[in-house]
Amino acid sequence: MLTIKRAGAIAAAATASLALAAGAATAVAPSGSGPSFGAFGAFGAFGAAQAGGTLLPVPTNHVRAIGHASVSVVGDTALVTVDATGLLDGVPHAMHIHIDGAGTCPTAAAARDHNGHKTINVADAMANYGMIGTSLTTSGDSSPASGLAVDRFPAHGTFHYQRLLHLSADTVANVKAGKAVVVVHGIDYNHNGTYDGVLGASELDPSLPAEATDPALCGTLHPAGLG
Repeated sequence: MLTIKRAGAIAAAATASLALAAGAATAVAPSGSGPSFGAFGAFGAFGAAQAGGTLLPVPTNHVRAIGHASVSVVGDTALVTVDATGLLDGVPHAMHIHIDGAGTCPTAAAARDHNGHKTINVADAMANYGMIGTSLTTSGDSSPASGLAVDRFPAHGTFHYQRLLHLSADTVANVKAGKAVVVVHGIDYNHNGTYDGVLGASELDPSLPAEATDPALCGTLHPAGLG
């Protein structure tokens, strides 16, 4: 399990780790269903609102991964980039920009008993990171309605995601205020290489195992890319 002391060391090495990860990642380009800005050129321009942060393992969930997320906002459109490495490979990892919470990630104090194991599920951390503002899907709809569109999320343990997305006014406001949080879901609590029933059924969809929807990585999007 990742300790607070080790988390600092891992965060310091995140840039190098994720640079290596990107080489073996699945790149997700803008889809035809989203906005187009000519090779993302508009998002390097002066005036774009920038935010980013390191994605660290959610305590108690037995995650051995790390990541980084950033957004560059022009009006109601954002270039969203997520890099992650160390997640369970070959299964979907739903991920979202969460809003209207405290703008923080859960600590171990949020853990509750789930099927005999003390872990953190989505509901346990809701007060920290809030509700879904944007679903970071690989194609098609990116509204909260696609929060569990498991066929449209990255399905690799190491991935590079980048997509232009429309954001709601509330999501833009949360990003600019430093209260938006990126959460990547999907854990392998018992490290057996698959999502199974060790933690029972998901509280979001009882047809899915809890491991498939429990939060794995979490990070606040700090304005100007700080943190």
